[in-house]
Amino acid sequence: MSSTNQQQDKKQTCHGCCLHNDQNEFTFFDKCGDDEDAGIDRLLQYNQKWAEQILTQDPTFFTELAKKQTPDYLWIGCSDSRVPVEKLVGLGPGEVFVHRNVANQVIHTDLNCLSVIQYAVEVLKVKHIIICGHYQCGGVAAAFDNPQLGLINNWILHIRDIYIRYKKQLHELHDRELILDKLVELNLVQQVYNIGNSTILQSAWEKGQEVTIHGWIYGLKDGRVKEIDYAANSKQVFEEVHDKVISRLLSQISSQAKHKLYQDIFQEKTSNSDSSLTETKDSINECC
Repeated sequence: MSSTNQQQDKKQTCHGCCLHNDQNEFTFFDKCGDDEDAGIDRLLQYNQKWAEQILTQDPTFFTELAKKQTPDYLWIGCSDSRVPVEKLVGLGPGEVFVHRNVANQVIHTDLNCLSVIQYAVEVLKVKHIIICGHYQCGGVAAAFDNPQLGLINNWILHIRDIYIRYKKQLHELHDRELILDKLVELNLVQQVYNIGNSTILQSAWEKGQEVTIHGWIYGLKDGRVKEIDYAANSKQVFEEVHDKVISRLLSQISSQAKHKLYQDIFQEKTSNSDSSLTETKDSINECC
């Protein structure tokens, strides 16, 4: 396929998640506009350009979009500004229903989150619910460090409970970054468990509705999504998978802890060996 045809295909499959200039170049939003513009005015000006270009590509885009939304996906993710939902998975307006909060939590007393889930499942009839956490999550780090932050401490206390539950296993890693990465994963598994045990999903599965929950983690350092093996589309599968996932994660923590211990021992021996070699060389130099 020629590069011209490829560019045309990209333009034809664009659903408002990108812009194209006069040369049909495929360009994401944040690459467009005048970088010297600043503040709120720049955002408003950009919106005007975006709307105009979308209408140029498809004059009926907004009128059709306004009629209804029929997304196949519900995304429950962290509020972190570094996790751009639509860009990560190539979806545009009307294709994904989104709920975000600090550290992507699904808490049974959070009527906001539960209302979003209920609307997505019972009204929009989404086929997939994606709960996506991310490494280097500030909410998870705060739950681990437990600083006095005020109201937010009440929210992240749920993650603090997860940390306390697996504290012994996590601290075998003896490395803050590794501990936080695994705490991110354990938190994600807990949130998938919470949504699967909600009356909304239990009722939907009981009625035979086709809706699958997925656990994903986004890597800020490489931009890639990793799927935790926790996809479930029925109550039976959900209950079978949970214990296996927890067991697998704890086994990984144990393996990583052993690997790091061996690494530390090897580095210590290497360091001691280098030190002895240096002392020997110094003695030879003094003698000669």
